[in-house]
Order: sequence, then structure tokens, then C-alpha cells
Amino acid sequence: MKRMLIPFLLLATAGAQTGNVPQNVTFTLNQDLIKSVVTDGKATETVIENPKTVLPGDILREQITLVNVSGRKLAQLLVNVPVPKGTEFAQLTTANANRWKVQYSLDGGKTFSAAPTRTVTVTENGQSVTRKVPVPITEYTNVRWTVTNINPDETLKFAFRVKVK
Repeated sequence: MKRMLIPFLLLATAGAQTGNVPQNVTFTLNQDLIKSVVTDGKATETVIENPKTVLPGDILREQITLVNVSGRKLAQLLVNVPVPKGTEFAQLTTANANRWKVQYSLDGGKTFSAAPTRTVTVTENGQSVTRKVPVPITEYTNVRWTVTNINPDETLKFAFRVKVK
């Protein structure tokens, strides 16, 4: 199996993000390997922090930590994190809440939607029919949380999982 060096994934993701977060908010991205083990029929997960290498099929957790260091309440923050190159989106682990909403992009972060769709034309009963269909999550290129507010000195964590190709 081909091994991948983690620094490439981490640097590509972190570099793309730092321009999107205001300077009065600290931004930290951690990329951890998630190993699932089934023992006596019970599944457990082990988190391996900052792994040196990964293999195709491995699951990584992309965890973003925001800390408001401004000394005042901030509003309407966009936390836009690209899916790292060499991986595909697998699972959202920080879903919508009262203070934030999540959306996804299919085009590298140009447009976002809560449930991306694609228009397709199919033939049904001999007639051409156009409809919108959900896009597979493996095609997501970015995940974005819109945070309505964050209090002074407050820490928020957001995460999603990706699968190494």
C-alpha cells in the first residue's frame, strides 16, 4: 500500500484557511488518525494525534479550534475548511447548532449549499426529464460553518472526517 506523508495534507489545508479567519480569532487545525477496533462485538475508536504517515482507506479527523482573542463578542464568522488533497469527505462530526450552520461546496469554495445537488437529465417512460439529485458527499471540496456569534475568550471546535484515497 502507498503511504502518504501527513504534512502535505495538513499544510495544504491550513494554508488555505488562514486567510479566511479574522486576526482577532486564533485558528488551529489538527489532523488526527481515527482507528476503529471491534472487540467482543463492541466498536471503539482510538485517536492517533498528528500521525506521521497514513495509508489509503485511513480515516482522518479534521478538527478546527477557534478562540476569540479580541476581548469582545464577534458575529458572523465564516469558518471555511477545504477537504485536503488526496482525501475525500467522509462524515460531518460537528452538525448544525443554534449558533452555527454548516454548508458544503463542490467547486473549491466558490459556492456553498446545505445539501448540494446536481441537475441531471434522465429518460423516463420515453420522455426526457430534468431533476435535481443529491451529490455524493465524496465530491464535497469544502466545509463551511457560519458562526452567528462567539463570546470573548470563548473556544469553539468544529470537525469532520475524511478518507485517504
